[in-house]
Parts: sequence; structure tokens; C-alpha cells
Amino acid sequence: MALGETLIAASLNLQDREWAEQWLIHFTSHPDSDVRRAAALALGHLARLHRRVSREAVEAVGRLRDDQSLAGAAADALEDVEIFTREP
Repeated sequence: MALGETLIAASLNLQDREWAEQWLIHFTSHPDSDVRRAAALALGHLARLHRRVSREAVEAVGRLRDDQSLAGAAADALEDVEIFTREP
């Protein structure tokens, strides 16, 4: 799970949102479902901390909803995007 923890730590600590997003997008197609789950969670963190995320990142996490074991994590992340990127 070290890779997943790294993705989450990056989303919480890096100031370069776009760089972090590119890695999250990449890891949404990782063979390990725990890594894909961490990528979804990390996207939610990015949305909360930076108040915006790219359409490509949202689409990549959205594709995880097709996987029964990741549907909940993907839905949670997309809900965070909706809540935290909404204009006031």
C-alpha cells in the first residue's frame, strides 16, 4: 500500500495541483485496486484543498465507478469535487 499512501500524501502536501493530478490520472488505471482507490481518494483531497481539479482527472476517477469494488470510493471522490469546486 506504499504507493497508495504516497498518492494520498502527495495530494495533501504538494502545492503543484496539476502535477499531482497527472499522476493521479495515471494511477487510476493501475492493476492494483488499492492504488486505484487511493487515486480516487487523493482527487477528493485535491478538490478540497485547491478548490478545483481538471476535467481529465474527474473523468479518470469517474471511470472507476464501473468497477464494483471501487464504485463507492469513486462516488465519494466525485462528491468532494462537486462540493468543494462549486462557485460560491
